[in-house]
Amino acid sequence: MRPGPVSSVVLPAQATGTRCYARAAGPFIGVPVEHDELIDLVSDLFAVISAVSSYPEPYHLPPVQLRPLSELQAMVCKGPCQLRGFYMPRKGVYLNDTLDIRNDVIARSVLLHELVHHVQELSGRFDIVPNQCDRWWSREREAYEIQNAYLRENGNGVRFALDSLPYMCGDR
Repeated sequence: MRPGPVSSVVLPAQATGTRCYARAAGPFIGVPVEHDELIDLVSDLFAVISAVSSYPEPYHLPPVQLRPLSELQAMVCKGPCQLRGFYMPRKGVYLNDTLDIRNDVIARSVLLHELVHHVQELSGRFDIVPNQCDRWWSREREAYEIQNAYLRENGNGVRFALDSLPYMCGDR
């Protein structure tokens, strides 16, 4: 059974640079692919997450939005920074609008990584980790493991690793 309707999804415009608009459960939103195709993509990624982890597929899909890098930086960075995406509880997934999640398996793996954070949040699995920084690292480690499994299953040799990130907490 597929999860419920998408409450908001924004994907990058087609090569023409124009945006199509589709009605979702929420307000009108920009969707450069057919709405059903988009729901299928996110639903399929949740099926992958469920197959390689202990997380069930969520009943409701989170909002997914592709935005310009400068807008994402203003949301989570203290200045210019490199990021492909992030997840905000109760707000959804935000991705860099240069990602081609339709055609590029690495870009889709970034979306999958952020969707892992959604099911982690729903499950509360890491809520018992007392230190906020350790909780963040535990979530990231698992999300990278699932992302790398997805890439491996799709015949892609790229691997993402936590040690490639700057340590974000204190003096560790």
